[in-house]
Amino acid sequence: MKYQVSLVVALALTVALAGPAGAQPVPPVLDRPASIGLQGGFSAGSGDAGGSIGLTLAFDATDRIGAEVRGIGMRRGSGSMGFEATGTMLFTIANGPKASPYAAIGGGVYHAGFDMDNAAMFGALGSQFGPGTMMVPVRGTSSFMMGSGTAFNGSQMPAFYANRLGQMAVPANGRWGMRSFTDPALTVGGGIRFDVTRRFYVRPDVRALVVFGDGDRLTLTTMTFALGYRF
Repeated sequence: MKYQVSLVVALALTVALAGPAGAQPVPPVLDRPASIGLQGGFSAGSGDAGGSIGLTLAFDATDRIGAEVRGIGMRRGSGSMGFEATGTMLFTIANGPKASPYAAIGGGVYHAGFDMDNAAMFGALGSQFGPGTMMVPVRGTSSFMMGSGTAFNGSQMPAFYANRLGQMAVPANGRWGMRSFTDPALTVGGGIRFDVTRRFYVRPDVRALVVFGDGDRLTLTTMTFALGYRF
């Protein structure tokens, strides 16, 4: 819940800061409608946070409507990572001489990967339970019920993913390997584009990424700062 609140507050500040820009609308520069951007920042959600970096390709169809494709790699805490690949529509709220706030909505996929041998995942499980011990996820939590009747609570994997692992057995060699998930996602948010020159711009941006899977959902908040170049 706190991440959704952070998103709303950040969006409100974004629009407020751009207020002076909307008071003096001017036609945007559309002679170079395509742009590429390098962005970095961080993501947070489900108790984890980490840095992110990615690329954005954008195209301004009109002075108010644009389209964007972006890919962002995320560090999601110890032993986990994520990658967002989304296509988004951008709607300019107000065209200013230098700053233009916008809203964004779109969709795509989110890929999550987990190093199950990491101590934050199942790395410490083998020393507590023997090979072949059956484990069943406890719905709504990151815990597992073991065949002996005891519970394993050491995993930091979000319940959204842990519940989808199903029944497993402790491997004989103690090595779990990697587990990955690719799910559909909805993205919504906004930001402000600041035109430094006719070719270069900077763009702070905040969005909620809602990931869907197995009748459940996971919400992440991404905050990035992009440097873009028009061509």
